[in-house]
Amino acid sequence: MQPVRMQQTMPEDRTGWHMINAGPHIEILFHPDRSPAGREPDQIERPSIVVAVAGKRQQALRFDPFSMGAHYHIRPGLADQIPLPVAQGQSPLDATMAFFEKPLRFRGLLALAEEDGVASQLRDQELTNAASQIRALSAAHQGR
Repeated sequence: MQPVRMQQTMPEDRTGWHMINAGPHIEILFHPDRSPAGREPDQIERPSIVVAVAGKRQQALRFDPFSMGAHYHIRPGLADQIPLPVAQGQSPLDATMAFFEKPLRFRGLLALAEEDGVASQLRDQELTNAASQIRALSAAHQGR
């Protein structure tokens, strides 16, 4: 018997998560290094970005630009992870920000998550502003 897969929800415990202002249609949370509880410490950095449609608890998208094994999810929990294409000399976070800085790509992912209506309402400037906020938070975390 196959285990029942459920779409993951936005984090209830917001400790360490930063709210990203991306306009009224989506909710974005960024965590600069989300280490799973009960796991042995390692040298892998685990930044994470979760995206939900405003008013919904289920994650539409999750980006995990980890320092090793970078990937993303469309409807996390229902579908397998997708390797994040990282170009030579590019950081996994920069590869992820390309989805935000090229809004058609981000809208395409939302459409794949069956959120076409919201995808068409997003403004390019809101997505590029979200990328700027995430970059600034990540840089501040690196500077510690």
